[in-house]
Amino acid sequence: MTNLRARQRLLTTEAIRQSAIELVHAKGLDNVTTEMISEAAGISPRTFFNYFPYKEAALVPPTEEFCEATITKFLAADGNLIDDLADLITPMTSVWDGNRPLLRKLFEIADSHPKLVMLKANSVHEHEMGLRTLLVLRFKTDEHAYAPILVAAVVTSAIRVAMEHWASEEKGSAEQCVRRALYDIQTMFDTPS
Repeated sequence: MTNLRARQRLLTTEAIRQSAIELVHAKGLDNVTTEMISEAAGISPRTFFNYFPYKEAALVPPTEEFCEATITKFLAADGNLIDDLADLITPMTSVWDGNRPLLRKLFEIADSHPKLVMLKANSVHEHEMGLRTLLVLRFKTDEHAYAPILVAAVVTSAIRVAMEHWASEEKGSAEQCVRRALYDIQTMFDTPS
């Protein structure tokens, strides 16, 4: 029963998010209300607020959680860090593979309003902090160590750039684009300019 409830919650969350993105992309943020989003998603306004505290929150990509199995594998691995990071991160990209046009719209509206810019930055920061925590564990160091902070910042930026690039292109998968960006980090500084 719990899995069914969780699945239903995920489906409702995505219906709300998709409705919000489509409406705001078509009409602009200031011209869309939570009531309009609720109606488009087939829910009541009261239900909307069980999922999101305000309309802008529905316009932020979900902060994807790292899978327990991939975390365990990442922390135990001792191979190439970029390979291991790619294996940790790319499973989270699959949610977007069938939704490239929606993600493109989301990126288009995400930079159009100061509150959305702030929410997007906060979402990216949360992801970076989660990655930094895992890197601290992997490097067996403290949370203020330079290496995990730098690696988390660079990798998070690479993911953001890769996903924005992928959303605007018409080829390959999100996973392929993120993997390519991670491998580019490894090689681009070795290449003479």
